[in-house]
Amino acid sequence: MDFKTMKVQYDGTKAIAVVLEKRIYLGITDVFRDEMLSLLDRELSQLIIDLSHVAVMNSAGLGVLIMAQDTIKKRNGRIKLTNLQPLMQEIFARMRLDTLFEMFDTLEEAIAN
Repeated sequence: MDFKTMKVQYDGTKAIAVVLEKRIYLGITDVFRDEMLSLLDRELSQLIIDLSHVAVMNSAGLGVLIMAQDTIKKRNGRIKLTNLQPLMQEIFARMRLDTLFEMFDTLEEAIAN
């Protein structure tokens, strides 16, 4: 199933979501949130989010990721983030979000771990 902001591949209770937007801010954040909520309705136990296309994300977009993390964690599941661009890595480090999320350099690493 594809959304406006993400392309999603499912494998049972696992999914890989590639975020397609370069910038998650302003009006697109609401769409991103709604699509993430729809994705989380599937009772996933593992979600890998590929952020390779995302150059920047506002606080509301980061909040969507945190909400997704909380939702999956309550199910004893895992969220893995992969392919963060340098600015996104810096944002996650400055906000200490790198301690909240499992982060991997490549999609292959995230799948293997």
